Amino acid sequence: MKALVVFYSRTGRTRIIAEAIARSLKADIEEVKEDDGRSGLLGFLRSGYEAVLGKLARIQPASKKPEEYDLVVVGSPVWVGRLSSPMRTYLTHHGGKIRKAAFFCTCIGGEGKIFREMEMLSGKPIAKLCVRDREIAAKEHTKKIQEFVKALQGELESMESARE
Repeated sequence: MKALVVFYSRTGRTRIIAEAIARSLKADIEEVKEDDGRSGLLGFLRSGYEAVLGKLARIQPASKKPEEYDLVVVGSPVWVGRLSSPMRTYLTHHGGKIRKAAFFCTCIGGEGKIFREMEMLSGKPIAKLCVRDREIAAKEHTKKIQEFVKALQGELESMESARE
């Protein structure tokens, strides 16, 4: 089974989770990158503005094709309780090509509407994971990732068995 972890990270926290999931699954990984930066206060404010209004961002073309993977794990930070605009753009362009999806997010408080938005753009996920920033800072996220990966591996194994 081929798996892809695709993620967007403004601060690096979502990248930490994406890389851990990709290592555990032995999956390919792709970072959604933007044409414009989001550093500093203006970048932070723009991020919230775009998230609340459901705007799309200008992202660089994807190098990997999600339709070539059996599973695509999609990760994004939560911005004002919503999906980040770069990941919204990615899923708007590629979400319909994803065969099986799983979602994860990083957040300060809670997941808000992010998983509902991701599902609308790419279909129902086989698993979801929400990791809070304080869990990452305290290095308490490892167990959650292991449980998430175990659920994904179980799903991949049952998909494999169904094909045989």
